[in-house]
Amino acid sequence: MARAERSLGLLISIACWGSWLICLTLADPAHIRERSASLASPTVQAVERLFNQVLYTTIEDARQRLPHLNASDAIDRQYFEDLDSIAANEDYYSTAYYIFAWINSQLMTHQSPDKLLLEVLPGEKIAIRNFFGKVRPHLTKYLRLSRQDRLEFMSNITRWASESEDSLVTYYLEFPRTLQQQLPELQLMDYTKLAKALLEGVATGIWSVL
Repeated sequence: MARAERSLGLLISIACWGSWLICLTLADPAHIRERSASLASPTVQAVERLFNQVLYTTIEDARQRLPHLNASDAIDRQYFEDLDSIAANEDYYSTAYYIFAWINSQLMTHQSPDKLLLEVLPGEKIAIRNFFGKVRPHLTKYLRLSRQDRLEFMSNITRWASESEDSLVTYYLEFPRTLQQQLPELQLMDYTKLAKALLEGVATGIWSVL
């Protein structure tokens, strides 16, 4: 897949997820958004921390492997370097999310994995399974204290914690959307922020010429 085509397809996928989240948030009644606010905040912080750990470990693994690969369609090292210069938390992790999605874009479009993905995928899957295993107790506690029940959702998380297929990566990437669909009051940071800026043509720096 050509780099430009790969980038465009990735942007559309991520931006669509982000637009779906915005519509869901606007449609939520106020009483849903405010429900269990004191419980929601620590749960959101825990979920974000665990979710971000996967982004960080995968990107660092890819960064270390990239110089040794001859992969013309792999993401350029300059984007990893730009990530290091970002101070704002949401900007940093929306950029990390985009880089993570780029690394895994062949899986999302059912293409053959490139050299970089083949090398990072085994460790990445372990990190994602650990994420689902660790996030489950936090959500279980939240549901219990807020007197809610999401049996199918929690069953899926349990299954994903032991999933070995490549679809595991998609479950992870879509998790912010899935979580807000199930529990709208648990609003994570906007991981699609950079992708939406790119699609709207308002991204700055090296991302403006992607």
